[in-house]
This record gives sequence, structure tokens and C-alpha cells, in this order.
Amino acid sequence: MLISALLVAGTDAVLLQHQSQLRSEAFEAELQALPQTYGEALAGSLSVDPSGSDSTRQLLKKLQSRPGILAIELKTGSGVALASGDPAARAQADVRQIDFELGPPASGGALLQVLAQEQAMQHAFWRDAWPAIVLRDLVLVLLLSLSVIVVLDRMMLRPLRRLADRADQLDSSQSPLDLLASAPGVQSSELSRVARSLMRAHHGVWLRWQDEQQQVLQLQQQVQSQAAQLQAAALSLEQKNRELGSLSRSDALTGLANRREFDEALRREFKRAQRQRGQLALAVLDLDHFKRYNELHGAAVGDQALQRFAQLLSERFKRDTDFVARLGGEEFVALLPGFGLDVTQELMEQLSEELRALRLPHGGSADEGPGLTVSIGLAAYSPAHPYLSPQSLMQAADEALYIAKHAGRDRISLASSSSLAERA
Repeated sequence: MLISALLVAGTDAVLLQHQSQLRSEAFEAELQALPQTYGEALAGSLSVDPSGSDSTRQLLKKLQSRPGILAIELKTGSGVALASGDPAARAQADVRQIDFELGPPASGGALLQVLAQEQAMQHAFWRDAWPAIVLRDLVLVLLLSLSVIVVLDRMMLRPLRRLADRADQLDSSQSPLDLLASAPGVQSSELSRVARSLMRAHHGVWLRWQDEQQQVLQLQQQVQSQAAQLQAAALSLEQKNRELGSLSRSDALTGLANRREFDEALRREFKRAQRQRGQLALAVLDLDHFKRYNELHGAAVGDQALQRFAQLLSERFKRDTDFVARLGGEEFVALLPGFGLDVTQELMEQLSEELRALRLPHGGSADEGPGLTVSIGLAAYSPAHPYLSPQSLMQAADEALYIAKHAGRDRISLASSSSLAERA
């Protein structure tokens, strides 16, 4: 029933759209033909009675009753106005006004105004034609539904009823396949083949589903394995990044901070000393004759000496604010916030004595003289002796180290804003 109704509704939609277009074209043609259709009759009626006879009013009512005509107004040459319909229709949307003269001399120059609207014409048509359309559609729906019911009954329901009747007559020892094979009619054989085909299709789908399930399990295992590998790779990469970050800021041989880390610490502590008007001591240390030391004892022994001296620096300067670094080769640096030249000089003297006490071999054997020694250049920032920048403080310490080297090594040289002093 629903399918029949949809079919009829679709057909009606196409037909009604076509009819609507035809009615629009006919309405337009009818409006164009109004002067020829009613002009001569109205002109003749007005020639008999210019004030508007009964025949004139009848013609106006007949014209106004046509579909789509909302109102009519006739103005005669003598000043008489005859109207029919609703004059307020002029304010509605899509209203067309058609004026034509009922030509002289018979009409005395009368003017006819017609207000027409296509939508009103369409509404009038639907009002008149709708009951017939609904009745026709109901009849078509009933006929189509009966046809579908008859077709379904002949093609499906009758064979199924025959199969059911046959099954009721058989005993329980017969299988459904025997029933399908023994049932009369072509439809029964076809149903049997369809049933067997469906079973085979179902079995095939089940087998494919099993294969796909197995593939899904394998894919899940592969995904889990790859996820574990990715996680391990991510952890390894993170570890490598930490190691690289550490290497980029520390010396690989001694474990102290490198030149890059020292430069950042010097800038940071110099600004803090300026801001707080505090003190900041800087010592540059260089192991004496270390190139010859390497030549005599080998690079491996030289590396051990560097490591031992770095350990000595870390043990001596272990405040949270102290900072020691290896600038490169045999050159080291100590940055001591809060210390002036006097305190730093005493600390460096103790460090030199501790290095001598280690008696790291300087010549061919331990009996050839004192152990490995160090030259130190000191500079300190304070409100009384300020420096303009971290670079100027570093330059002052380097110049003090240069003087210590050329004054005989194994000594401490001090830099200040006025003079440089030396102490052996």
C-alpha cells in the first residue's frame, strides 16, 4: 500500500507540475486576449447607456468571476465609475494591473482596469480540481495494491503454502531437503536451490570471517610489537638527548662544565653582582709545562692528571654558588660569587699547595723536582672596583694569568682597577 501511494504521489507531482506550467501559460494568453474578448461587448453596451446599463454590469461581473481576476473598475467618458471585486487586492503581492481603452467613438473614451493574480488562479484551480485528484489517486492506489497483492500471492505465498501443506503430511524422518526436492512446482525447486545457495554463501562468509579474525589478531600482535618497539626507541632517544644535552654543557674528560656553560654562568653571576652590588671573584688556572708533561708521560697519563686536578677543584670549591669549569686543554676556571681578591687569593694558595702535595711527576721521575704546578690569574668585581662587562672581568683575569706565566709560573697574579700584584 505504501509503495503504491508513493508511486501515485510521484506521478501526480510530475503531472501537476506540468499542468501548473500549462495553466500559467494559458492564464497569460487569456489576459492578453481580454480586450478582444470583452472590449467590443462592453463598448457596445456603453454606447447604448453611457451611465452603465444592467448588461454592462453583468459583463463586468462575468469578467471578474474568471479565475485569477481579483477586481475590475470601469471609468466611462461621462465620469461614471463601475467596479466589481475587492479594490484592496491592489495591495497584495504579485498583482498585475491591465488597462485598456474601450476605443472611441462608441464608448466615449471609457477605460477598463483589470487586477489579476496568477496565484489566485492557481488556488481556484486547486479548489475545484482537488476532490477529483484525491478520488483518482485513491482508486489508483487501491488498484496498484491489489495488483501487488495478487502478484505476491501467485509468486511467493502459494508456493510457500504448498510447501507447508506438504510438510504437514510428511513424517519427522524426512529432512527439509527431501521436502524441497519432492514439493511440486517450479517455485519449490527454485526455493530449494535458493536455500542451498544461501547456506553455501553463509558458510563462505563464515570462513572469510574466520580468516579476517585471524588476520586481525595478527595485525593486533604486530601493532603491539611495533608499539613496544616505538616506546623503547622513544626512551632510548630521550636518554640520548639527555646525554647529548649533558655533553653539550660538560667536559667529556673531567666531568666539569665546559666553556659554553661557563660563559652563561659568568654572564648570570656578573649581572647578579651588579644588581646586588656584591662581589664576584674569577680565577683562571693553567697547569705549567703541561705540553712537555704529555710528551714525557703520554696522553693517557696527561688525561689522568687533568682528571685529578679537576677532582681537586671540585673538592676545594663545593659551595652551591661556586662554579668550576675546564676551558680547554690544561686551562681551568673558578667562579666564586661573594668573594673578594683577598679571600680568593688564600683559597688559591691552598689549592696550589694541595696540587704540589700530590707530587704528580713533572719530569722523567718523581725525584726530578716538585710535582705538577699551576699558574693562576685572579680578578674580582666589587662596588669599589667595578668592571663594565663580564668580558672585561675575564680579560683582566687572563692578563693576570699572562703575567703569572711570564713571571716564572707556579704563582698567583692579581688584577685590580689600579694595579696588578704578584705573589709566589
